[in-house]
Amino acid sequence: MAEPSTPAPSGTPPAKDEVELLEILRLLIKSKKARTTADLLKYATQYGAPEAEERLRMLEAENIPLDLAFDAISVQLRIIAHKRNSALLADCRGQKVGLILPMPPDLARLFVPLAEVSFLLPEEAALHGPMHELAENAIKGSRACRAKAQEMETLVFEAFREGDVLFADVAVADVLEPKMLPAGIRLIAHLRPHRNPRDVAIPPGSAVSFL
Repeated sequence: MAEPSTPAPSGTPPAKDEVELLEILRLLIKSKKARTTADLLKYATQYGAPEAEERLRMLEAENIPLDLAFDAISVQLRIIAHKRNSALLADCRGQKVGLILPMPPDLARLFVPLAEVSFLLPEEAALHGPMHELAENAIKGSRACRAKAQEMETLVFEAFREGDVLFADVAVADVLEPKMLPAGIRLIAHLRPHRNPRDVAIPPGSAVSFL
């Protein structure tokens, strides 16, 4: 997980997500668009990942072949992502955290033991298995969810990212309307690999972190 990938209102330049970079490098190798360690370095530089760039530059200078360089950078990026995820969860300890449904059950379970969690279900949806159980006591309806969100210190939601633009379900985006949220609220997005038909672009009023 990376720190904000969507610029904060102050104009702070975006950082990048290590897990996304790792998947990009994997696909480049699979498609044979990256054939050397130097190619990986070029793409990491274009992506804007200075730590990965520095490591790949060292590997390229040592003439480390592509497969070994990818293995090495994979371990480094996963460790960075793990550390940042752990730090992000630690920051949420004891906070009022709103989880906007639907989302993967495993993601919800990360927050339940350590935060004062409220489940927000802005629109009736077909939730199955564990998520159906979690949603039984959820705040339901768009208006009620928007009101509850104003009490939160952190909001967690699912989104799809294309470049620097985030897309979320229209009902989720309604809850995330910047003018309806407290200034400085923390936003945490769990990225899904595809865009859904009901997704709309969201202009976050706060910086977004990724988990």
